[in-house]
Amino acid sequence: GVMDTLSVPEVETAIQPIFTSETKEILIDCSRLEYVSSSGLRVFLCIALDTQSAGKHVCVTGLNSLVRGVFDTTGFTNLFEFK
Repeated sequence: GVMDTLSVPEVETAIQPIFTSETKEILIDCSRLEYVSSSGLRVFLCIALDTQSAGKHVCVTGLNSLVRGVFDTTGFTNLFEFK
Protein backbone atom coordinates (compact mmCIF):
# COMPACT_ATOMS: atom_id res chain seq x y z
CA GLY A 1 0.00 0.00 0.00
CA VAL A 2 1.31 3.33 1.16
CA MET A 3 4.47 4.10 3.11
CA ASP A 4 3.87 7.50 4.66
CA THR A 5 3.94 9.24 8.04
CA LEU A 6 0.97 7.23 9.31
CA SER A 7 2.29 3.81 8.29
CA VAL A 8 5.99 4.29 9.09
CA PRO A 9 5.76 3.20 12.76
CA GLU A 10 4.20 -0.09 11.70
CA VAL A 11 6.81 -0.54 8.97
CA GLU A 12 9.66 0.20 11.40
CA THR A 13 8.35 -2.49 13.74
CA ALA A 14 8.00 -4.97 10.88
CA ILE A 15 11.56 -4.47 9.60
CA GLN A 16 13.34 -4.87 12.95
CA PRO A 17 14.43 -8.43 12.06
CA ILE A 18 16.50 -6.97 9.21
CA PHE A 19 18.73 -5.26 11.75
CA THR A 20 18.98 -8.09 14.27
CA SER A 21 19.24 -11.06 11.92
CA GLU A 22 22.59 -12.60 11.11
CA THR A 23 21.42 -13.06 7.52
CA LYS A 24 23.74 -11.26 5.11
CA GLU A 25 21.46 -11.32 2.05
CA ILE A 26 18.16 -9.42 2.35
CA LEU A 27 15.43 -9.12 -0.27
CA ILE A 28 12.80 -6.41 0.16
CA ASP A 29 9.69 -7.11 -1.90
CA CYS A 30 7.94 -3.84 -2.77
CA SER A 31 5.47 -5.29 -5.25
CA ARG A 32 2.53 -4.09 -3.12
CA LEU A 33 4.02 -0.65 -2.42
CA GLU A 34 2.06 1.95 -4.36
CA TYR A 35 3.39 5.18 -2.83
CA VAL A 36 6.33 6.26 -0.69
CA SER A 37 6.63 9.64 1.04
CA SER A 38 9.71 11.30 2.49
CA SER A 39 8.98 9.50 5.77
CA GLY A 40 9.03 6.21 3.92
CA LEU A 41 12.27 7.14 2.21
CA ARG A 42 13.79 7.74 5.63
CA VAL A 43 12.99 4.11 6.49
CA PHE A 44 14.78 2.95 3.34
CA LEU A 45 17.74 5.19 4.21
CA CYS A 46 17.96 3.65 7.68
CA ILE A 47 17.87 0.19 6.13
CA ALA A 48 20.67 1.10 3.72
CA LEU A 49 22.90 2.67 6.35
CA ASP A 50 22.41 0.02 9.02
CA THR A 51 22.76 -2.96 6.72
CA GLN A 52 25.82 -1.60 4.92
CA SER A 53 27.59 -0.96 8.22
CA ALA A 54 26.76 -4.54 9.24
CA GLY A 55 28.16 -5.95 5.99
CA LYS A 56 24.76 -7.03 4.69
CA HIS A 57 23.56 -6.90 1.08
CA VAL A 58 20.06 -5.60 0.32
CA CYS A 59 18.18 -6.10 -2.92
CA VAL A 60 14.86 -4.36 -3.60
CA THR A 61 12.38 -5.94 -5.97
CA GLY A 62 8.95 -5.19 -7.36
CA LEU A 63 8.99 -1.40 -7.46
CA ASN A 64 6.24 0.09 -9.61
CA SER A 65 7.13 2.92 -12.00
CA LEU A 66 5.92 5.68 -9.62
CA VAL A 67 7.98 4.48 -6.66
CA ARG A 68 10.94 3.72 -8.91
CA GLY A 69 10.72 7.31 -10.18
CA VAL A 70 10.89 8.60 -6.59
CA PHE A 71 13.95 6.42 -5.95
CA ASP A 72 15.56 7.67 -9.18
CA THR A 73 14.84 11.34 -8.43
CA THR A 74 16.14 11.17 -4.87
CA GLY A 75 19.23 9.12 -5.68
CA PHE A 76 18.08 6.12 -3.65
CA THR A 77 18.82 3.90 -6.64
CA ASN A 78 22.47 4.31 -5.66
CA LEU A 79 21.82 2.79 -2.22
CA PHE A 80 20.40 -0.59 -3.24
CA GLU A 81 20.54 -3.26 -5.88
CA PHE A 82 17.26 -3.64 -7.79
CA LYS A 83 15.73 -6.66 -9.51
